[in-house]
Amino acid sequence: MQSPLATLVDRLSTGRRTDEQIDAVERTMLDVAREIRKTPYTIDCRDGRVLGYADCGDPAGDPVIVCHGFPNSRVFGALFDRIGRERGLRIITPERPGLGLSDPLPERTVADWPADVADLADTLGLDSFPVLGVSGGAPYAAACAATLPRVDRAAIVCGLAPLESVGFGDRLPFLLAEHARPLATLSLWADGRAARRDPEEYLAAQADETADVDGERWRGEMGRVLLESGLEATAHNGSGPLVTDLAVPARDWGFDPGAIDVPTSLWYGKADRIVSLSMAIHYTESIPTAEAHIYPEQGHLSTIDENEERIFDALAGD
Repeated sequence: MQSPLATLVDRLSTGRRTDEQIDAVERTMLDVAREIRKTPYTIDCRDGRVLGYADCGDPAGDPVIVCHGFPNSRVFGALFDRIGRERGLRIITPERPGLGLSDPLPERTVADWPADVADLADTLGLDSFPVLGVSGGAPYAAACAATLPRVDRAAIVCGLAPLESVGFGDRLPFLLAEHARPLATLSLWADGRAARRDPEEYLAAQADETADVDGERWRGEMGRVLLESGLEATAHNGSGPLVTDLAVPARDWGFDPGAIDVPTSLWYGKADRIVSLSMAIHYTESIPTAEAHIYPEQGHLSTIDENEERIFDALAGD
């Protein structure tokens, strides 16, 4: 379905497919997520790799680059379509190598990511922009904030920090992906198979395993958007690149978060069962410009959902 946003992108690049528009007033997050899956946008990076991305929110608005979580894809950007339209923000969500439409880059590190974002920004004509990193996307947002001069603000929400900030148990999934790849591959393949075979049961299981305050989000529209995002992550290149994405945080990140000199807000919930609060502490101590917001009763999804307005206020400098 062709939206005004897709029309704009068609003018900026070539080879885009077109469809009818979903009414911007009536469409839900899930409508947007499904529209993103059906409407592929890509660019060619400087090294010849294809980079997939989503473009939603206000097509004529100020850009925000969203670094999606794990295991996710460009579809993740649908979570912020509403606030983008309401605030005049263009929500641009690129996919990391191997996920969704993006070509793989097996030996990559976190520090390789800003070059892909720079290529996307050059193609779309973006001079400056804030970055938002959520969960597993946090290292990549931090890398952009530390090394890309055109990044003017950053926000990290329930974000993964360097693994030195947590104990062995929390490091284990990443270490397995890096050093015991077949085991991690089997685990992620089984998880994806469960999501495809019975989506409702899969979402119910996620709700049962997470913080109580996050359960309703997993069972609702937010969970369904994340399901679409996760399915798209492996739809084109299989589960191998997803294993790589899990392994990358166990490698040397290749940059120093202490080099970040733009305003950076941190948003964490103490009830989060996915990302430890010690990661928030690590970023607070290592990023000179960090401003931390910690919520005792909030979890992983609820921190995103309940603080969305404040997060985007911070990204706007309000």
